[in-house]
Amino acid sequence: ITFEIVMEAVVSTQSTGMNEDTFKTRCIAESMQIRRVGDDLFESTIHDFEDLDMEAVWQCIDLFKESILLTRENDIEQEAISLSRMGKVYHDVLKQRNKAKALFMEVVHLGTTLQPRNLSQEEWYRYATTVLAEYQLKEQRKEEQEWNVTRQVYLDKMKDKLNVLQEKSSSTSAQDFMVWLYKTHPPQHVKRFDVNLKDVKSATADQCKKLLAKAIVFYHPDKVDAKVFSMEYKVFCEEITKCLTSKYECFK
Repeated sequence: ITFEIVMEAVVSTQSTGMNEDTFKTRCIAESMQIRRVGDDLFESTIHDFEDLDMEAVWQCIDLFKESILLTRENDIEQEAISLSRMGKVYHDVLKQRNKAKALFMEVVHLGTTLQPRNLSQEEWYRYATTVLAEYQLKEQRKEEQEWNVTRQVYLDKMKDKLNVLQEKSSSTSAQDFMVWLYKTHPPQHVKRFDVNLKDVKSATADQCKKLLAKAIVFYHPDKVDAKVFSMEYKVFCEEITKCLTSKYECFK
């Protein structure tokens, strides 16, 4: 079954007056049958992975494409199942991550249209979401590795300043540390900085905990636009936030 054959069937249906529901049912049935053929071919093909028949792999993809075409706008779930099967081929065999990701994202999108039905027990949906989660985790790890390399450059550059920061953090009270911090390294990126240093200096334990939480928000690196205030400043704010968080944890 190809696109041309499906279109011919549509024209034939219109000319013969076949009931639309009957035509949809026929398309869905044929789609499921074609997908089963694709599933069987895929399983038999990957069974002998060392001597993989790539022609058969591409034939599987063609079968799943045909299955998708027959269900589109006819049955959302069956379309999603076939998309998941095709994504599996691109992920498991062809190792084309971008293509597989796009297919699995479409599976999830179609799945949302089936709400409030719970699809977590459906094998095709679990597979798509599991692979997408793996992709996301790999992307996060890659970003973290790249950030750590970039970050280390600035840490080395600010070594002396960071040593002073660590010394102040470890040798002074939370109140004195915040007073020193606000005087020496005020949060440049904060537009409305309304802290009374006298109140910080004389803060009780409960008040100090709240002031530390406020300071963490002030200096949090996510609040810093590196393009405006520089990447070095963003990294420094990250180190300040670590010191403040350490102080805060002492009050738990």
